[in-house]
Amino acid sequence: MTIHSFPPFLKSFFQGFRPLLSAGQQAHLRALVLALVVNLRTSKLFHLAALVSFSTHRTRHGVFLASNSWDAAALLSAKVQELLCHLKPMPGETLDLIIDEHRVAKRARKMDRISMIYDHVQQKFVYGHVFLAATLVFRGMVLPFHIALWKPKGQSGPRYKKLTVMAASIIRDFVCPEGLKVRVLFDAFYLCPRVTQTCQSRGFAWFSVARKNRSFKTTGKKYRPIADLAPGLIKHQGRSVRMPRSRGRATLRIACVDGTLSRIGPVRMVISKRPKERWTTTVAIVTNQKNIDARSIVSIYEKRWKIEVLFKELEQDLGLGDYQMLKETAIVHHVHLCCLAHLMLTHQSIDALAEQAMEPQREVALEPLSKRIESLRRQVRNHQIRRFFARSVRHEKTIKKLECLLQAA
Repeated sequence: MTIHSFPPFLKSFFQGFRPLLSAGQQAHLRALVLALVVNLRTSKLFHLAALVSFSTHRTRHGVFLASNSWDAAALLSAKVQELLCHLKPMPGETLDLIIDEHRVAKRARKMDRISMIYDHVQQKFVYGHVFLAATLVFRGMVLPFHIALWKPKGQSGPRYKKLTVMAASIIRDFVCPEGLKVRVLFDAFYLCPRVTQTCQSRGFAWFSVARKNRSFKTTGKKYRPIADLAPGLIKHQGRSVRMPRSRGRATLRIACVDGTLSRIGPVRMVISKRPKERWTTTVAIVTNQKNIDARSIVSIYEKRWKIEVLFKELEQDLGLGDYQMLKETAIVHHVHLCCLAHLMLTHQSIDALAEQAMEPQREVALEPLSKRIESLRRQVRNHQIRRFFARSVRHEKTIKKLECLLQAA
């Protein structure tokens, strides 16, 4: 499907970008974001430019992506804040800030910021990029908020920063709507004093898993590895609970204890294990919130999985890793456009839900991204059909009959 004109029902999503972009930059942005959603092949620039005939040649799109005259991170942040304001958050509601990194394997050796990384999918070391991402989850809706390309040590450019330092900067600079409670979720890699102290200074609750070689002690006891403490806690203090899943429920054996985690300080730790699985699958969840029961702590931390689902959607449906640009600026702009495409689909779903999405303290179940993409493609296709026949056919009933015939074909 080739798009000959930009659909008017999508213009509301791009209106907030006018103060940040020139007229020409807005045209490039609209064309590329729309092409990312309606594409059926890989999201390479050559294929994207062929989908939007109302836009310029692909070389001009390449110049736009490689230009430093516009700030993709500011566009993404502004759109997320706009969507949050549109949802009318009420004081006392909870906002989850999830931080994790995503690895993209690339065969090219001359790309900026390329390095040898461990790919968990292929289970081997490959050349690729590492992106640090932050996602907001509010009322069940996932909003990609921040994504940055990590610079390996020894390469030219800005000063080298660890991923934990970058994560702490995201937490420190995050602007939260007034009255909302913030929970920061991250995995064991980011469980360090720098990140947890930043959360404490901002007044945010944090939840993480702890590696089993970390030392933990209760009042009056000595530090011991979590791996040694877990079996006894599950055996003597554990209880069985039924946790909801996407399909049915699952039984977990959990135990809760307050104590001190090495290098972190006072925490509440919850040991979780499935009854018939090996002890190696035991998970230790720690948090600075000691007034929350064990079952709720497990349920809260399980929301971190939403960022893994987001990475999968961006990779498979929106072409996050299909870039072929060599320059860092173009690569960063491409991944931000993928996040903007995801936000555009969420924006369309919020408009469709209307007042249901505005109800406080209620999680909204959005359709899977694949269905949202198919729905938007259908709307764009109908707009193209109606626009084509509106020029030659005057009768509305005839246009509707032709639309039905073409959609059924």
